[in-house]
Amino acid sequence: MAHGQIPTDLTKSIFIALPKKPGATECELHRTISLMSHVTKILLRIVMLRVRNKLKPQIAEEQCGLIEGKGTANVIYNLRVLIERALEVQKDVYLCFIDYTKAFDRVRHDEIIMQLEQLNIDGKDFRIIKNMYCEQTAAMRVGNETSSFQRIKRGVRQGCVLSPDLLSLYSETIMQNLENCPGIKVGGYNVNNIRYAADTVLIAENKDDLQKLLNIVEEKSRKKGLELNSKKTEVMVISRKQEPPKCDIFINDAKLKQRDKFKYLGTIITSDGRNNNEIAARIAQAKTNFQKIRAVLTNKHISNQTRKRVLQCYGA
Repeated sequence: MAHGQIPTDLTKSIFIALPKKPGATECELHRTISLMSHVTKILLRIVMLRVRNKLKPQIAEEQCGLIEGKGTANVIYNLRVLIERALEVQKDVYLCFIDYTKAFDRVRHDEIIMQLEQLNIDGKDFRIIKNMYCEQTAAMRVGNETSSFQRIKRGVRQGCVLSPDLLSLYSETIMQNLENCPGIKVGGYNVNNIRYAADTVLIAENKDDLQKLLNIVEEKSRKKGLELNSKKTEVMVISRKQEPPKCDIFINDAKLKQRDKFKYLGTIITSDGRNNNEIAARIAQAKTNFQKIRAVLTNKHISNQTRKRVLQCYGA
């Protein structure tokens, strides 16, 4: 281990499929999660903390997935501020919400290893990551049955603490190609995308610019082995006009759906740029959660301090 070598047991994992929605029966409606030993998780957590400082300078400001102390709330805030500023000066905002087909499963190990090698990270940490991915094996568990272990040749594991960082680094080489492309100017700064890990929004002032952004992302993603899902990648035009402009955007020959409402990172974005739907949804969610813990909050035999802590758990 001191030289970056990994015991065979630590490179093994068990895959299980969790349904994305209740009652899901199709493979596409399941998410594959990797179950690893606690020792492996602790080791990868330590490695992640050590290499993250090397990763940060490689990541653009538009990517909030690797920034300490930042989360989805920051991405949502940035997007809403950008929309408000554009609407204040009577500009429409053209958005494309990108969805990759199994992004975690398509990352090429040779590509990600090459990128890590260029970061000049500690040799031992580099060898640990390289061996963890290049030597990994996995078995599939369905019910009480488990398959034999097989070598995994591509993809980062969902459930691994390193995976979001590696996926962000992998996708960064794609998004770097948008640096000189027009977007929306806010405070003199050009913004043409906002990201949280692989959850990406492309931003433009008009349909043509949005199509150019998408064409670049699609081409560069394909070269990296990633595929845009034309059925789930959707567009929206945010405007104060009574009827938002039509926006015909294509991935190759597939026309993307134009939506009036889209849930991004848990928040509802609407084509009128207002927050009414989001506020109503938050109130409804709060009511539902309150009903779930009503018995605790109204129990006179439970101290106020305990009830306060329970409430803070839901507030977090």
